[in-house]
Amino acid sequence: MKISSKIDIPPLTTIIALATSIAAQIASANECGRIDQNNIRVLKDAVIFRTPLFNVDADGAPNSYLENGKGLSFTCDGVAAIENGRRVKIGKNTDWEKKCNDAWAKAKKSGNYKEVAIFGFLKDRSNNPVLQYEGDPLPNTAFISTTSVVIPGEKDGTQRRYVDATKIPYIVLPAKFNLRYGVKPGSVALVYRKKTNVYAFAVYGDNGNFGEGSVKLHQDLKSNPIVNLHGVDRAKRRIDDSIFVAVFPKQIARPDIDASKWNSEILKLGEESLDSIGGIEKIKACSREYVKAPTNR
Repeated sequence: MKISSKIDIPPLTTIIALATSIAAQIASANECGRIDQNNIRVLKDAVIFRTPLFNVDADGAPNSYLENGKGLSFTCDGVAAIENGRRVKIGKNTDWEKKCNDAWAKAKKSGNYKEVAIFGFLKDRSNNPVLQYEGDPLPNTAFISTTSVVIPGEKDGTQRRYVDATKIPYIVLPAKFNLRYGVKPGSVALVYRKKTNVYAFAVYGDNGNFGEGSVKLHQDLKSNPIVNLHGVDRAKRRIDDSIFVAVFPKQIARPDIDASKWNSEILKLGEESLDSIGGIEKIKACSREYVKAPTNR
């Protein structure tokens, strides 16, 4: 039997079209950056990640933790009970909220705060919570709510030292993320809500888990984060759909006590940063590609 040695070669136009298509796919992938082992898209000047929802952070707001418990945050958002020498963690089977409230009530009554872990607001060396005092917005009424980023030049032990969640649009990022990608206090970010096609600029302002932003940032995204619960306004209405965040580590809007001035700088550097990677259409294009949310590591 004779075997034909003839090979069917596609027309030159088909080969060119195929090569062009492959090149376009490679270019598109390169434009959106590579995805590293942490499910982060890494570009030359930005890192991009997705979160499946967006919680509200009221830290740094003068009315975040009121002494009577009726602030934007629940007291047990920043306090935990201590049991057998360890902090009781949030969980379905730990009864953490009741234990926290009971421990806090006991501590307030006795003046002994040794059996609670305070992490959401300022405490002194004896683990006693520190109230705002004269010169602060709510003296003797609210505890000093802290953020990881501080305002340079402002005195220790004052509310003015911390980033006000109601005035500054900030994002929350894990400390390891900041170290890995070189994020600094005031590094600029773009936050894009795909469902509503709305975006806003922000800065890194507090440490914590992915998927959280300040009260002001939620408002800039055209979402009302404040909900009235049992007669008290709380910062608890989160966004329940995907958010894409592009962080520009080297673009820094330095913290400033003048909120208006700082916001102007955030907007200016945010727009410059967005233009540098191709504008909002670039973010939209990259958001169409499925990206897993990064883990909080």
